[in-house]
Order: sequence, then structure tokens, then C-alpha cells
Amino acid sequence: MGDSYDYLFKIILVGDGEVGKTSFVRRFTTGHFHRDCKMTIGVDVNIQTLQLDGKIVKLYIWDTAGQERFRSIITKYYRDAHAALVMYDVTQTESLKNCVRWINEVRIKCGEEIPQVLLGNKCDKLSSRTVSPSDGERFAKQHDMMSFLETSAKDGQNVDDAFYKLAQELFRTYSEPMDCKCDSIKLDYLPDSTVSWWGCCGY
Repeated sequence: MGDSYDYLFKIILVGDGEVGKTSFVRRFTTGHFHRDCKMTIGVDVNIQTLQLDGKIVKLYIWDTAGQERFRSIITKYYRDAHAALVMYDVTQTESLKNCVRWINEVRIKCGEEIPQVLLGNKCDKLSSRTVSPSDGERFAKQHDMMSFLETSAKDGQNVDDAFYKLAQELFRTYSEPMDCKCDSIKLDYLPDSTVSWWGCCGY
């Protein structure tokens, strides 16, 4: 597909450290599970191109660090995001509770109306689960999130679906004949040149 595209969307992926964000993105962009991805330092930008209704849609996926010491760094990269994926680990109840903070940070930095999808990752770990699917569904509804999915970077469950669902929602929103919306995503946008905090899985 080259460098040409009809729409470009910036999607941020947020959540606690070690919930599997980098492995999740790598599963989507490469089709493989990367078990040995180390901790992301700041932010890691990945690019994937999709076709929706005959249009080329390019996704810039900003995988952000979840550790507390990077919070003051990464929030500046939320700017101009069109949507967010908020991830927790189904084997770590605390990581779901902490999603309240991630959701609020995204809304403060990006606006109240930004679409957010809740992802319960590592659902392949059946024996270690501490958060049920109904817990995740209820949490997403309580916080007015767009939708909820359980995912597994290891076996690929719902990984593609999460990105396609979000891309389709954005495509429907921004393909409406509203000049103020269309102009905002059809520009030749490039990531902020100040992005220099790369994890081990940077490209």
C-alpha cells in the first residue's frame, strides 16, 4: 500500500506496566507473539495499515510505558490522539482498578468524548484469572467506554478485532461530511519529532 492513505488515526495504548501492551501491539503488527519484549521506556510507536470500505486507513499506535516513573513523560504524547485502548491483566485485579486513573488521564488530555475500548489481556491464563469477563464488561459500562474485549497476545484472541473495531468506529465518525472533522485527520500528519523514548521493541 506504500505511503498513501485516505485516513490516519493516532491510537494510544495505556495501562499498568506488565499487562502485555507491547506484546499485544506486536501480535497485531507482525502476527507473532513476542514473549521476550522488555519494558517500554516512555513510548514506542508502531504503524499498521488497514482497508475499510475501499479506503486506506493508517494507524499510528503509541504504546506507552505503564510504570509510575514515566507518567510525567508519557502524558504529553496523548496529545491529538483520536482514540485509546485501555488495558489490564485478567490475572491482576489491581490492574483493572488502576484503569480508572488511566481513563481519567486520557479524558483530561484528549477530551471527554474520545473513544476508549477496555481490554482484558492474558485471557489465555485460565488457571490464574482473578477478573471475570463480567467484571470487565461491568467496569467498561460504568465508565462509559465504547466497548470491552478480552484479549490474548499469546494466542491472538481478539487482537485484530480490537484494532478493527476501533478503526471502524473512527472511520464512521470521521468519514461523515463534516469539514472540521475530515481536515483534522486527512493532513499529512507525522509523529512529533520529539519522540525519542523507545522501548526494546522500537522499529
